[in-house]
Amino acid sequence: MQTLLDQECAVTTLVVSKSGSIVYCGSSDGVVNFWEELSHGGVIKGHKLAVLCVAVGGNLVFSGSADKTICVWRRVGSIHTCLSVLTGHVGPVKCVAVEKDVESSDKWVVYSGSLDKSVKVWRVSE
Repeated sequence: MQTLLDQECAVTTLVVSKSGSIVYCGSSDGVVNFWEELSHGGVIKGHKLAVLCVAVGGNLVFSGSADKTICVWRRVGSIHTCLSVLTGHVGPVKCVAVEKDVESSDKWVVYSGSLDKSVKVWRVSE
């Protein structure tokens, strides 16, 4: 057994990449920590409030937050760059899921659910 993180802020979400080599962890302070091969890779900062959900699709990472937004991050090595911020929910984004777009090989379909009682569908380019 190994402890990857011991912090003052609550852990609010956790996801493992499809390959199993990267772990992402969202926290109540609006930060996403990540580990590569169980070594801490760094933090991703972009939300003003708690990160409530994280999903991974290819080299893209999607983080949903209590600030009502979804940040879209591109991962290159251990560097994460914010490509865009999806807005449209009027409540905290509680869940996010992603799948490859069958119509376009460089796009992803993102589904988000919010405490505003809505489910939204987004198309995101890599």
